[in-house]
Amino acid sequence: MIYLGIMGKPMAKNLLAGGVELMVCDLDETAVAELMEAGAVQGSYQEIGEQCEVVLLILPNGDISKAVLFGDNGVAAGLSAGKVVCDMSSITPVESKECYDGLAKIGVGFVDAPVSGGEPGAINGTLAFMAGGDKKDFDALMPYFDIMGS
Repeated sequence: MIYLGIMGKPMAKNLLAGGVELMVCDLDETAVAELMEAGAVQGSYQEIGEQCEVVLLILPNGDISKAVLFGDNGVAAGLSAGKVVCDMSSITPVESKECYDGLAKIGVGFVDAPVSGGEPGAINGTLAFMAGGDKKDFDALMPYFDIMGS
């Protein structure tokens, strides 16, 4: 999971509590350390792309999502065909389509899934997901949505 802010950190904690093996990355070293104490492993953007079948993003905006995915040593540098990226950030439809198209070129699925429920929903695991993408990729994400949402 990339970005452990107000929403991301409790979502990551719920995933860990749900038995998900989790690799995390954030500029906030304190948040990373807290998640590592809970059982997560730290990795760079590229390492997350290399080692994880599913990559979850919840970033402040679309420009940051695109930079994390496609920038130097970004997630896409480590991705291979068959993996899935889920962006739960609030990004525009145009930005979402750019991410979808960029990842499709390397055989990676992309689901745009902004969340509703705020910090309380993230803490309580009762978020609502509004997802757009290919059904097979959505289906691959359902176990994670079930842990983080209601």
